[in-house]
Amino acid sequence: MALPYLSGVDHCHLNVANLEQAVTWYKTVLGFHIVPELAVWDEGKGPLTLEDTGATVRLALFEAEGKSKGIAFGASGEQFIAWLKHFHELNIKTVLADHQLTYSVYFQDLSGNSHEITSHDHVYITANI
Repeated sequence: MALPYLSGVDHCHLNVANLEQAVTWYKTVLGFHIVPELAVWDEGKGPLTLEDTGATVRLALFEAEGKSKGIAFGASGEQFIAWLKHFHELNIKTVLADHQLTYSVYFQDLSGNSHEITSHDHVYITANI
């Protein structure tokens, strides 16, 4: 039997220290918004589902203790450079990593969850940073 294909990431579960502050952070920094049709699931402490402007990435936020595993978002070379500028403008602490085949920029949200934006456009980024 052949292994079924995956269509991508549906959503990622994230524990946050303060649900309201986390929603504001994800809106301001990454442009996410609450998914209205899924907001009924929120019982005050989550899950509250957010989605990016392209409707390609969803996050389920839970107000809970403990850090959750982070997310690796994908980006083209141009998008990656734009994210570096965006984070700089917002004073978001980042760590840039040249993995020789890809580039990654690592950052944390308000609750200390680590995230990554990665790009496979190594040649473009090398020429433009």
